[in-house]
Order: sequence, then C-alpha cells, then structure tokens
Amino acid sequence: MKPLVIAATALALVGPAYAQTTPAMPADQAAETAAESAETAAENAEAAAETAADEAGAAAELAVDEAASEADKAADAAATAADDAAMAAEGMNEAAAENAADAAGDAEAAASDAADSAAEAAAEAPVTPPDVNPPAISEADPGLLSSWLTSRRIWTTNQPSSSDWDQPEMMEERPADWQDIAKVNDIVLDESGQVVGYIADIGGFLGIGAKKVLLGVDAIHMVTVGNDTFFATNYTKDELTALPDFDEKTVRK
Repeated sequence: MKPLVIAATALALVGPAYAQTTPAMPADQAAETAAESAETAAENAEAAAETAADEAGAAAELAVDEAASEADKAADAAATAADDAAMAAEGMNEAAAENAADAAGDAEAAASDAADSAAEAAAEAPVTPPDVNPPAISEADPGLLSSWLTSRRIWTTNQPSSSDWDQPEMMEERPADWQDIAKVNDIVLDESGQVVGYIADIGGFLGIGAKKVLLGVDAIHMVTVGNDTFFATNYTKDELTALPDFDEKTVRK
C-alpha cells in the first residue's frame, strides 16, 4: 500500500518542520511552513483513505468512512492553519503563528488517525471468492473421479470385433455371454487435458501378471446395468492380449 507509506513518510517530515521553527524565523515564514506541512499531511491522509476504500471493498465501507472522516479533520485543521498563516503574514501578531503551528499539529494527528483507520479497513476486508467456472455437478447428476473410473472392469460382448458398437438399451441384467476380461488401470490425457486413451490390465490376478495395453477412447464403452457401471467392448480377450505391451516411456508420470 504505497499511499499509506507515503502518508507515513509525510507525517514523519511534519515533526521536524515544527522543531526547526525557531524564534529567529519571522512569524509569517513559520506560519507559512506549518500550514504547508499541514496541507501536505491532509492530502496524503485523503489519498491513503481513498486507496484503502479501493482495496477494502464494500464490506469495509464503514471502516473506510471513518478513515475519510479523519482525513476531513486533517483538511479542516490545515485550513485553519492556512488562515492563521495569512493573519501572521499580514503582521497582526506572533500568536497567529503559534496558532498555525498548533493547527498543523492537529492536522498531523488527524492524518495519522486517518492512515491507521485506512490500513485497518484494508486488512479487515473479506476475500471475495473468484469465479472458477466449476462444472455443473450435483448429487442427482454426479461427476466421475478418475479414481472411480480406473477401477471399472472391462467386459467383452463376444460379438465380432469388426462390427460397429451398438449401444444397448436399458438392461436389467448383463447378458450371460458377456465375459469379464480386463480392468481400466489408468487414463491417458493429451497436452490440452482431453482424454485420448485408456491403459487396460488384461488377465492376471489382482493386478499381478496382467498385461498392460493402450486402448483408444472408442475401443471401450461405458455401460450401466442396474447399479453397476462398467466398460464393454466387442474385442475379445485374445484380441486385446495380442496388442503390444504398453510403453511406460510414452507418458508423463
């Protein structure tokens, strides 16, 4: 928050300006110096309050309003200092210069309060959650986790593999001639994050001794029978076993 740092720096400079006002300096010059310091402090306080308002947002509006109020006090004090400086410059009396210095001190205090209030307002502002465009999923229409997908079994329909896949209608039970031949081991994505294939474990027992092969997305098809969801294919176990072993070096891990 650069404006708050600038405001703090300006406040630090106001004190020395008063200390350097000695009896040897003419009253009009002392008053003018005090007034300028007060005006600078007020301007920096207002800038700090405005910056805090931008950063804090609507939720911290009350705190920022308090900071703005303190800045207004600083501005009023600066105006008083300027009036007294003008009186001193006209040679009315040295008391006007003292009043200007006092007013400048009030401006310094008000500006400091404004900076503190502005900082607190910015610090207490709540974080607004961003719009990350999440998928429209629900309990009634859930999404699929990769961990769930990679545990699905692959069944063969034992139909000719050269025939086109015919998505079955709603089935109450799996046909008796279908055979459980493999399991989805992993999913392969391309550089853009699109699913381009599956790694299947053919044969084996509990993953031991299974042959890993790479299948395209059109080689297997998701089917649901009752509460069971699995993949089905027209390729037989022998045909999938005849595929080359999956090369681990072709994917990132």
